[in-house]
Amino acid sequence: MPTVGVTEFIDKAIADPVFSPDIWSKNVLVKQEKNLVFAKLVNREYEREAKVGKQVFIATISDLSTRAKTINTAITYETVAETKVTLVLNIWDYAAIGIEDIVQVQSQINLRSEYERKIAYALAKDIDTQLSMAAAGFSHSVGTLGTPFSDQDLRDAIQWLDDLDVPSEGRNLVMSPAEKNDKLGLEKWTNVLYRGDGSNGGGTQVNNGQIGSSIYGVTPYVSTNLNKPAAGQADMSLFCKDAYALVMQREPKMHLFYDIDFFTWKVASEQIFGHGELRDDYGVYVKGKG
Repeated sequence: MPTVGVTEFIDKAIADPVFSPDIWSKNVLVKQEKNLVFAKLVNREYEREAKVGKQVFIATISDLSTRAKTINTAITYETVAETKVTLVLNIWDYAAIGIEDIVQVQSQINLRSEYERKIAYALAKDIDTQLSMAAAGFSHSVGTLGTPFSDQDLRDAIQWLDDLDVPSEGRNLVMSPAEKNDKLGLEKWTNVLYRGDGSNGGGTQVNNGQIGSSIYGVTPYVSTNLNKPAAGQADMSLFCKDAYALVMQREPKMHLFYDIDFFTWKVASEQIFGHGELRDDYGVYVKGKG
């Protein structure tokens, strides 16, 4: 029989094990994901020619010279030994996960859907990571690793492109969050008087820590997925689209099947691609702080 008394009642210690269940939220905390920017900034036009084959050859066309014509003298025909750029399609990677049937049935979260999205992100991150490592491959560089690149460094890099007749349209600068923080302290990057992309003769202010649409005709991007040679360092780059190429021979393809031997749903996605430098003089390796 229940115990009776002025101090006897159903207290929390008695009730918790029986009446107070642990509640698992249907909302999940998804692992934060890096900013992936490179795949949309490089040349992708060779993909339509890479439906089959293991590599793509791209022929180069050089400039020709002019000569003074001498009266009553035969002209000279120029011989040009052209070269080719080779993009090897040798990267075949995947991401996969298996979920036992009992887990799928008893979970209040659609685990397969959640992990399918993570598979897609893993493949996209792999492409972005490989492209980010190309920055250090450009032969010309500015700045110092571990130290924020200066406004002069950026202007020197822009002049390098200008001197080599690189198109002014489509120039992109990919930098680290540490560099973004440094640049937000520079008046030229934040003051409306220096930003010519607004209305009424002015520019767009920097709001909420976001860098605006352009600086010196260059579009700045911030990525957390840059190659870092050492702590506090980052490999960054200023480049035009034609500096580098990405060829996706097979876009990420999802495979789903049920393994009856293990009563398990298995999900996998694969991709086949290649990448490489097209024009070394279209890019500048920007060394800085990571």
